[in-house]
Amino acid sequence: MSATPAPHRVAVMFLVLIAIALAGHPAILLAGGKPADPEAAAADGAASRGAELAALCTSCHGRDGRSNISRFPSIAGLEPEVFTARMQALKAGERGHLLKRMTRDLSEQDIADLAAHFAERK
Repeated sequence: MSATPAPHRVAVMFLVLIAIALAGHPAILLAGGKPADPEAAAADGAASRGAELAALCTSCHGRDGRSNISRFPSIAGLEPEVFTARMQALKAGERGHLLKRMTRDLSEQDIADLAAHFAERK
């Protein structure tokens, strides 16, 4: 028997991790909104609220947004405008990625709050 898990097991484990992360953060599931101008949205971010939402991000991007896995880039210390623009591009489907599904229900304010939170993690 191989030590490497079958691809379907990896997918199931990943989905379970996402479900666990989302279960503790109903605001992520219920949030709504349309993409905003990245600079305007980032300017109004509340880092303390972003910290509450960040558990979903840190499950892949590492503690405080510092990833040790090359597949998941570090997001700690990103300028709010850069973070916001990237999140909005993912949300809009401009990049084919799993994060499109994970970001679709984030509001403008959620993204701004996350941007403020990760900007402080330099």
